[in-house]
Amino acid sequence: MNTKKRIDGDYYIQTINSDDRVYIDTNTVEVDGNLVVHGNLTYINTDELNISDPFIMLNSSNTATYSANSGILTHKTASTYAGLRYNDDNSRWEISINTGTNGDTGVWDELATASGAVTPGGPNTAIQYNNNGIFAGESQLTWDQASDTLAITGTFNAIGNVSVDGPIHLADQSSVPAAVANTTVLYANVAGSGGTGVYFVDGTTTDELVSKSKAIVYGIIF
Repeated sequence: MNTKKRIDGDYYIQTINSDDRVYIDTNTVEVDGNLVVHGNLTYINTDELNISDPFIMLNSSNTATYSANSGILTHKTASTYAGLRYNDDNSRWEISINTGTNGDTGVWDELATASGAVTPGGPNTAIQYNNNGIFAGESQLTWDQASDTLAITGTFNAIGNVSVDGPIHLADQSSVPAAVANTTVLYANVAGSGGTGVYFVDGTTTDELVSKSKAIVYGIIF
């Protein structure tokens, strides 16, 4: 049998003793309106908590003992915790795999430097690569976004075909490059009798590639 009470004004249920409790024994309790709980502790004993709000406000009073550090803790064991917190002293988010019940002990790592989310390696503009499981970068391999320039200092090894849609710039070399076994080395220098300024080194042979006009002249002469 349904029962409805209509109250004009506040409705109080008040216990007398400090350890008295109010029990409601039912399958479902529905609150059609706002629920305000005054107290220092609120326990929710449930296997699943479904919250529709996109944000959960923590440390809303900002006057608690640990107001500078607030976040979320989870039990690891009966006495150890892991957590995510915002450190207001350093203005950064941190994570910990071993902290206490108040989230103010143990080791806390900044998210940008924690394991699995390290900061970029090398100097600014350095391209990142996997160096034994961590990010690394070198000044010899950089990308300049302003000029759309990829800079490589050292040896560039390509396995397979290389397709270039645009001009190739070969800087003049001050000396003849060393020979590389089973490899033809191309390099640039001041144009000589071949008229191209493009030279090659293949084993002990070093010479200049000949331009079309020079080849015609040589063909007439010889």
